[in-house]
Amino acid sequence: MVIELAILRVQPGNGSGFEDAFDSVRPLLAAADGHLRHRLVQTLDDRNTFLLEVAWRDLEAHVNGFEPSEAHARFMSVLEPLLHEEPIVIHVVQGSVT
Repeated sequence: MVIELAILRVQPGNGSGFEDAFDSVRPLLAAADGHLRHRLVQTLDDRNTFLLEVAWRDLEAHVNGFEPSEAHARFMSVLEPLLHEEPIVIHVVQGSVT
């Protein structure tokens, strides 16, 4: 399992609008092949910053499956107008910190 972590910075004051927009496109993400679960949380440090955590079956399911898909294009077309800057996206292997 691979975890995608995306830092999403929204335009100031658009936090609730971003959450509503995400809710409207959430089914596109949830239906993606290889999607296992996800959560979107607003940070306590900056109300204009969100963290999206998505568990994928493997890296290929995200980068070769969802990313180039029409569903991803529709997903991002709703969110991008509310973003202040490009998302920062990293992938990590599920595991515990020792």
